[in-house]
Amino acid sequence: MFVTILLLLICLCTLAAYLWTLKSRYHYFERRNIPGPRPKFFFGHYLTLWSTPSYSRTIQGWNRKYGPIYGLFEGTRPMYVVSDVEFLQEVFIKQFSSFHSRRNHFLQAILQKKGANLFSAKANQWRRQRHVINPTFTTLKLKTMTPLMNKCIESMMSKLNETNCKEFNIYAMYKRLTMDVIWHCAFGIDTDMQNDINNIYMQKSMACFATDAEKVFIVKLSNVMPFLIPLLTRVINIRISVVNQLRTLLPKLMHDVEDIPALWIIKQVENVVKERLTSGKRHVDLLQLMLDAATYDEIKEHDTDELTSKHLHYTEVVMNVFLFMLAGFETTSTFLAYSTYVLATRSDIQNKLQIEIDENWQEDQELDYEKIADMEYMDLFIREVLRMYRSSGRASTRISNQATTICGHQIDEGCVILADVASIHYNVDLWGPEDPNVFIPERHKTKRHPLAYMPFGVGPRNCVGMRFALMELKMCLTRVLHKYNILPGTNLDIGMTRQESFIVTPEAINIRLEKREH
Repeated sequence: MFVTILLLLICLCTLAAYLWTLKSRYHYFERRNIPGPRPKFFFGHYLTLWSTPSYSRTIQGWNRKYGPIYGLFEGTRPMYVVSDVEFLQEVFIKQFSSFHSRRNHFLQAILQKKGANLFSAKANQWRRQRHVINPTFTTLKLKTMTPLMNKCIESMMSKLNETNCKEFNIYAMYKRLTMDVIWHCAFGIDTDMQNDINNIYMQKSMACFATDAEKVFIVKLSNVMPFLIPLLTRVINIRISVVNQLRTLLPKLMHDVEDIPALWIIKQVENVVKERLTSGKRHVDLLQLMLDAATYDEIKEHDTDELTSKHLHYTEVVMNVFLFMLAGFETTSTFLAYSTYVLATRSDIQNKLQIEIDENWQEDQELDYEKIADMEYMDLFIREVLRMYRSSGRASTRISNQATTICGHQIDEGCVILADVASIHYNVDLWGPEDPNVFIPERHKTKRHPLAYMPFGVGPRNCVGMRFALMELKMCLTRVLHKYNILPGTNLDIGMTRQESFIVTPEAINIRLEKREH
């Protein structure tokens, strides 16, 4: 009896100590005189963030209420939400060594066992990969890909020619175009997404973005109870292993059981890599450039540039091609969609672009890298689209790998820093004197703070494929505007209802096209 009572008391004391520890953590920002909304016990601010229809707008709303630096809690982990550009310049550039990695949920950690990619890799592993992959996106390499891009855009132009001035959703065509470009430029594989509208690769890629991973129950559970991550990881791995074994033993029974979309795509990439290695044929594409630096040998990470390996493991090649597929598909098509929305509603801007395009390119010439590089107003236009229509609400995070001080704030190891890019892009002090809510391409002629503009991130971990994406945007818009006037459809604004998961996308861009007379 005595032993039972003693054990009960020990359990109660342990529980009380645990609860007291949890509660004390919620005074983290209060002790530092940093404002923020009141957290809920155990959940922190997750209940609000899980239920909100728009993560980015909720973050912006708190910015207006609490200022450029405020605190939230992911469960009990403190997260600084920052739109102060001086603070962020320290995080992303000046003190990069203290913030070299992103915050990843545990499902991404599971995928990392197949090999990390540039988005999820940390520390020296990321540095080595970036060192190897950077040359893939040089001007010379991009120039070799323009014929492949032109071929894909030509296919889309043929479909546009069939619209006959009728209202249609061009966003659907943009998605097929960007997937076409990825397959041509990443794999050198001739696809025809414009005509094959039910293509399985398209369906699986779209499925990857259909669900917000942060709102999946098992991810929610891991976020509020991180001590369960080893158990949850084991459960997921067992599930994957069992399904794979059943597919081998009972293929007919498992025929209708679908893979997780991301795992399905990774398998296809693995097959393409194996086929490429077996055939021995060389291609002009991103995959070939990475395979040229690939090895099966174990790669050891080093702390200095002189000792950094110049290789990728083959698993890292697969995971980075997978990353380029997803990043190059959804984000680029979304930016094309927003660009078209602006053009349909601003005929004055459209006319300026058409004049510049006509001066720099004729249809009997091949559209190449140099011609689009000479279009100054096109560059200003795209910059303004990227400023006003932020596509991702959560990519700009860093986690502190050591304690440091920034702008007088003591940042502990393990804290998350979230850059509130939307608030930065609409800050009148950074983007005035004109109203930041008004689309004005010419505002980009004025020199701004280096962190006032962050559509592709900043610092060493900015988007490695930025120039590739910009080239695709400019080439596509040049071809469309040279041949057509873009007119608003009757349902244009209805389709602009924004849907938000990891990527913030419109529902549809309903327009009409009118052939120009030259």
